[in-house]
Amino acid sequence: MGKKQKCPEFENHERWLVSFADMVTLLFAVFVVLFALKEGGEPQVQRTAGSMQESFNTPLDDIPLDRKKGPTEHGFGIFEHFRGEEVSPPVVQKYPSTKKQVKIIDEDMDRVKVELEERLYGPKKYPDKKTTGHERIVQVYPTEKGFKLQLLARHFFKPGDIRVRRAARKDLDKVVNILKSLGRDVTVEGHTDSIPPKGDYSNWDLSALRATHVIKYMIRQHYFPQTRLSAAGYADVKPIAHNGTAAGRKLNRRIEFHVHYDSDSAGSL
Repeated sequence: MGKKQKCPEFENHERWLVSFADMVTLLFAVFVVLFALKEGGEPQVQRTAGSMQESFNTPLDDIPLDRKKGPTEHGFGIFEHFRGEEVSPPVVQKYPSTKKQVKIIDEDMDRVKVELEERLYGPKKYPDKKTTGHERIVQVYPTEKGFKLQLLARHFFKPGDIRVRRAARKDLDKVVNILKSLGRDVTVEGHTDSIPPKGDYSNWDLSALRATHVIKYMIRQHYFPQTRLSAAGYADVKPIAHNGTAAGRKLNRRIEFHVHYDSDSAGSL
């Protein structure tokens, strides 16, 4: 008997139609959504854009995180801190609402104050909480975007010089280490009094060059992330005391470290 012939397999040459039909269906759905957004107006576009951004954990700057309704009530993206099947804690703590934001800022401020007192002053050098501002070389204050560390320039710089005193570098090191541990964006601001300095620098030059010198020091000596730093010089246009007195001018000559908490980005200055 002869060998039984095998029936040839049927080959469908139109299989591509299935994938093509799926693609057409998806495109149709996209255009329907776009048309619906157009008819719904600007508010609907903003809400939809916000939902899409939140899904990928990149919320828009102009859509506050506490604007949440329905399934996105808590405001966490579907990929928030996930690695495979494990949940890893965030490196920098985030906040889904204004109240949570204020709480985190207050907690960081309190921690910074305690660490500054322990590292910089010590129990014997900083015992009196009522000591006037003239005696404190570093102070912490809240701001609209977070808080700031205010350093008196007379302790860290010689008159008219842009480089940090060698004797004050240990104090600056302690401040920078604390700032680096926060993992936040920082703007370094230089400020002067209203009296023109001696030498080739103007107050504008002095304030800007001191701020940039501090940033270079932070990067070179402490490997502070460059993308988290920015600098600004304001000369004497933002005084915190009256320039008509010697005590006021001492306070106005300062370096400020502004720690930002607005969407984890430094402000444009």
